[in-house]
Order: sequence, then structure tokens, then C-alpha cells
Amino acid sequence: MQRPFLIALCLLTACSRQTEQVITIKQLRSAAAEWAFVNHEAARKHLTAAYVDGMRKAARKQIDKAAASLRDPRSDAARQAAALQALPPDAPSDLLSQHAAALKTIEDHLESA
Repeated sequence: MQRPFLIALCLLTACSRQTEQVITIKQLRSAAAEWAFVNHEAARKHLTAAYVDGMRKAARKQIDKAAASLRDPRSDAARQAAALQALPPDAPSDLLSQHAAALKTIEDHLESA
């Protein structure tokens, strides 16, 4: 009787960990996309410098927090997070969008597993 319970518990734990990782990757993707949008609009002179600075700092803070939550520092998501962390605040919006798209691919793969 204990064996089926333990198997069920292990499955639930594994699903929970994967769900946590998907949420973290969604946070990374969201921050990258927001940062890309801000930089795109900043390049078009549609935003104030104070707003751009604040949003860039908020995105960086969210990326740092999510990166620290990733379980495997060698995972694709961790590599994307590290790449985002290495970018300057005024990184090209196209590059940021590419990172967001790569994170979406990772996210989709984990959700389908």
C-alpha cells in the first residue's frame, strides 16, 4: 500500500518542480519582452528618459531574481538568463526579442513534456 503512495508523491513532486521552472521561465521571458518593448519605444523617442531608466532597472531586477531561482545553472534557460544579464541597458530590442523567443521555445518544450 505504501509503494503506490510513494510513487504518486514522487510524481506530484516532479510535476511541482517542473511547474516552478516553467513559471520562472515565463518571468524571464516577460521581463525580456518588456525590456525589448521599452528599448524599442525609447529608440523611437516615445518615452521619457526617467521612465526608460526605471523600466530597464525593473526588468534587470526581475531577470536577476528569476535567474537565481533556476535549479540547473547549465540549462538552456539559465544560459538565456545569463545572456540577458550580460547585455547593456540599451541593448537592441531585436536582440532582446530573440532571447524572449528562445525562452518561449524552452517554456513550450517543458509544458509539453
